[in-house]
Amino acid sequence: MEHMHAARPTVACRHKQRAFEEQARKLGLRPRDPWVGGYVDYEWDHLRLVLDHLPLRLEGLPVLEFGCNVGASAILFAYLGARVCATDIDAGWVTLARLNAARHGMDSIDFIHTPDSGQLPFADGQFQLIACNSVLEYVAAGEQGAVQRELDRVLAPGGAILLTGTSNRLWPREAHTGRWLINYLPRACDRLWGKPLQRGVWPWTARHGFGPHYRNLDTASTANYFARSRRAMGTPPRLLAPLLWTAAALGVGPGLLAQHISCLLQKQPSA
Repeated sequence: MEHMHAARPTVACRHKQRAFEEQARKLGLRPRDPWVGGYVDYEWDHLRLVLDHLPLRLEGLPVLEFGCNVGASAILFAYLGARVCATDIDAGWVTLARLNAARHGMDSIDFIHTPDSGQLPFADGQFQLIACNSVLEYVAAGEQGAVQRELDRVLAPGGAILLTGTSNRLWPREAHTGRWLINYLPRACDRLWGKPLQRGVWPWTARHGFGPHYRNLDTASTANYFARSRRAMGTPPRLLAPLLWTAAALGVGPGLLAQHISCLLQKQPSA
């Protein structure tokens, strides 16, 4: 649903802006990079349009931002009225995210360093919404199942998991690195490079990895939030229509076929 804020979040404190820039440089980042200092603006122009069309009311909703990065998504959720906890496995990034929130005047977010994503410090069913924005593809392959089960544990029955921005391993070009065909290489090839290669996530892992008790609210209908949010973002009909047709023919949500996986998975109350 559309939210009360008409204006985007802005930097409210120049002193905290300097602290944010200093921490970014400590992490080897450029503070003015669009994916660092400008990430909140990006999420306002993209993720907000998804949230505007979701069947959710964010005001007062307990939200977990899993893998908060620089905190941009968490800041947006808090700005739109949610009660937000945000986690990351890297303490330096948690500090950066906290400073990012502070410079935007969003001091209500609870940022928590969680070095083990398979054991989160939250109670069963603590959250009504879990946001995974461009994060599952960075979870080690051997830990993927345990992490998804842990997220299922802390989500309340009837709550939802929102996946956005996740690189889709079906596509020949990996969405974040831009490497061609890397998604199709088996894990055994990593030994040739001496380190794990960045790959996307298979859509069936995204769809079913949290358990069998989830319903995908992302459908191929032109009236569904997926199509409406993409039209709001300016996706041309010539690109959107084939995606919807293909998804309808396959009986899957269109966001599972997109280069960046997107779906809203609702945990069934009987689980």
